[in-house]
This record gives sequence, C-alpha cells and structure tokens, in this order.
Amino acid sequence: MSFIEKNLQPGEQIMFRTKKHIIIFLVPVLWTLLIFIFLFNSNPFIQKAAFLAAICAIATWSKELLNYYTSEFAVTDKRIVMKEGFFFRHTNETRLTTIANVTINQNLLAQMLDYGTVLINTFGGETDPFSQIASPIQFQNHALAQLEKLTQK
Repeated sequence: MSFIEKNLQPGEQIMFRTKKHIIIFLVPVLWTLLIFIFLFNSNPFIQKAAFLAAICAIATWSKELLNYYTSEFAVTDKRIVMKEGFFFRHTNETRLTTIANVTINQNLLAQMLDYGTVLINTFGGETDPFSQIASPIQFQNHALAQLEKLTQK
C-alpha cells in the first residue's frame, strides 16, 4: 500500500495520481555511456578511469531508482498529497481550500516530454516546489477541477 493510500481520510478518493518523470534517469544513463566510452578507449589509464565512472553510475542509478519508486503525487477530492524521497522525505499535504493557485514551470524540453515543476501556492504565501513530475498539466487541471467543485458547494 502506498503512502498516499495509507494517509487517505475517511471517504476521501484519489482523483489523479502521477510519479516522477523518467527524465530523472538522464544523468545515470550518461554515466553509463561514459563507462563504455572509457572501456573502449585504447589508453590504459582511461580504461582504469572507467572504475570511477562505474562508481558514479551505480550511485546515481541507486539514488534515482529510489527517488522514482518512492515518489507519489496525487490530487484527491479534498487535498493535494505529494511525497518524494526515501532517506530525506519531502511531503506536502495541502487542503484544497487553502490553495491560492497551482503553478507549473516547464522549459521547452519539459514541454515536449511532458514533465515539469509543480508549485503549490497557499493563501498564507507559502510555495512548495516539486520538480520533474510527469504530466504536470493534468495534475494542475485535476487540482483546479477539484477546487472548483469545492467552491460550488
């Protein structure tokens, strides 16, 4: 059972759920490619440097795999619940009634690959960023739709 499912309030339903985008694996993939470049080089010193690149690749793969599998972002009919991280957990549970707006930051690559940073802005002036989230526009649309439903009641 996920963090979000464990922390649902009675009668609360998940309306939209997403995770980190697979773009977080770009750096580990680059480290892995660097290993192969080093291994197939004719210089023995550079071939030995592949060991250092392998350590970096293993470290970044481990970090990003943990980050990917432990991140959860959801819009429920009452709240926005976000959690990321394993060793250093970052969570945000914001009631929809306290949200002033949901902002999305995306560069051109992020727009093409459908990921971005979601900022939850509350009426108290706090902003909590969550980066590299998959489908941020859908996340924002579901959050605003649920907020609209609450204000119509």
